[in-house]
Amino acid sequence: MKRYVGLFGVIVAAAGLAVIGTLGGAYLADRTATRQSDPTAAVTGSTGRPSTGSGNVDPGRSASSGPSASPSQAQPTPRTYRLDRPIYEQASLGVTLVSAETSGGKLRLNIRYRNDSRVAWPVSCPTVDVDLVSSHLTLSDGRTVRPERTWCATTRAGQSFSIGPGEQINSWAVYPVVPEAASSFELSWYDFPTLDVRLG
Repeated sequence: MKRYVGLFGVIVAAAGLAVIGTLGGAYLADRTATRQSDPTAAVTGSTGRPSTGSGNVDPGRSASSGPSASPSQAQPTPRTYRLDRPIYEQASLGVTLVSAETSGGKLRLNIRYRNDSRVAWPVSCPTVDVDLVSSHLTLSDGRTVRPERTWCATTRAGQSFSIGPGEQINSWAVYPVVPEAASSFELSWYDFPTLDVRLG
């Protein structure tokens, strides 16, 4: 297996116990060698073709679709959902989906990496291209949505560092979609187990 410790493939040895995980830009290894290499194909349907959704609106900007937009077409009010769903818990190392924010037709997921052990947690962020194809959402209609921006790709691409004992790091990813109200979706966050999520 290719050894890419990614934010975060992780290999920690403590008291004879080896722990392998990943962190918010984390990437262990591409076991299947089938991941997309084109980060611009952010939303795909069952055919694998790009969706025609509104995938290019920056969360901090107006979601207007141009001159033809009217007040009745305005985006819904931004919302924050407190989730606190564990993605990974092992030997005092934890990864938690803390919250979700919807704004401007986009979904931001906030992830916390916590190290409660007595030793540092060595982690690293993959390159931008790898990071943007290392996680995705699967919507209830079967569409796959990859992030357009992430904490790793934006702040620490290609860097290695450590999460010290008792410390935590807050990561995030922004996806160009807002799931339908009360519908569920799956979060595939790097090499961690898939998590079923419902907003509201």
